[in-house]
Amino acid sequence: MTSTLPEVADPKTVRRARDIRRVGLAALFAFLLLGGVGLLGTRTGETSASAGGWSLVVTHPTWSRPGHAVKVEFEVRHAGGFDPSKPIRVRFLSSYFDLFDENAFTPAPDKETSDDRYTVDEFTAPEGDVLLISVDTRIEPARQRGEEGEVAVLDEQGRPLVEARFRTRIVP
Repeated sequence: MTSTLPEVADPKTVRRARDIRRVGLAALFAFLLLGGVGLLGTRTGETSASAGGWSLVVTHPTWSRPGHAVKVEFEVRHAGGFDPSKPIRVRFLSSYFDLFDENAFTPAPDKETSDDRYTVDEFTAPEGDVLLISVDTRIEPARQRGEEGEVAVLDEQGRPLVEARFRTRIVP
């Protein structure tokens, strides 16, 4: 007659299986704890540059995940205010915006042109010395890698007055 009881495992195998379960539970607990305190979500950063009385501050996601809503803002500042007779020309690296499912630019540009690399938007000069451009957006759900971004304020001849470069990374 054969026994229906399982074979008795040797103590070394039992200890190894117990240790593997403990390590797995500790890793799961650490993952849940990091997520619970917000360390695994979207991270937002600022990149700034200034030159010749102009300053540019870009608020952008530094780390995010596909499908997450993210904050993207461009603050253009000119000491002494803007010339109301001249538009403010802002150049964006077009490939950076392929990263997003964008809904709207606020304010909307008065004019927009693009080539194979850049998009140039023209905005009416606001009163004061700050133009704040906000983008209502989220990371494309199918994106698996990030992009480098570049923004510049241009003069009348299309030369950069001030320029900022930054990067957004995507994690699964």
